[in-house]
Amino acid sequence: MSEIVCVWLTPVSAFYGRRVIIPRWQGIIRRQMAKVDFNVMTGEQPAIEVLAMMRALYIEDAPASKADHQRFHLTIERLLAEPSSGRIIIFSEGAAILGYALLIPFWSNEFGGTLLFVDELFVKPDARNRGIGHSFFEYLASERPFDPVALALEVSPENERARRLYESIGFERRRNTMFTYGLA
Repeated sequence: MSEIVCVWLTPVSAFYGRRVIIPRWQGIIRRQMAKVDFNVMTGEQPAIEVLAMMRALYIEDAPASKADHQRFHLTIERLLAEPSSGRIIIFSEGAAILGYALLIPFWSNEFGGTLLFVDELFVKPDARNRGIGHSFFEYLASERPFDPVALALEVSPENERARRLYESIGFERRRNTMFTYGLA
């Protein structure tokens, strides 16, 4: 089972009478970070490398539910055809692709605005420990794709490395548990 964690992006001091802890993005510890570009995937970029990274993610960090690798191309096709449904962000350094993220926006009554769900985040093993994850979240905070009020993501209990990254940025574990019910 994965946990949902979230972080606010706007300076809100109170939410429905409860105090909200706001991470200070400028307080992120700066390490020697690589110069990585974060760009929205377009139809001009080859999907084959993104598909390979998607498969690698699911092999490395097994999902809570069965993922059909044969359907991954549908995610790419849908997000390229309907950008309002979400975006694929490509992490690159020169011509080399280092990773990707899937961003899915939705309106949240609880948060009072758009919640941007980081559905997947993957950095190739040989590109890790270079600050790319931190840089990606700085990119989200500055570019604000879909103008979100908060970010949310899931992390599997076994993925300690990812959990440490998210907590260091300011993500907080939510009290509620996510349930799913398959319809297909």
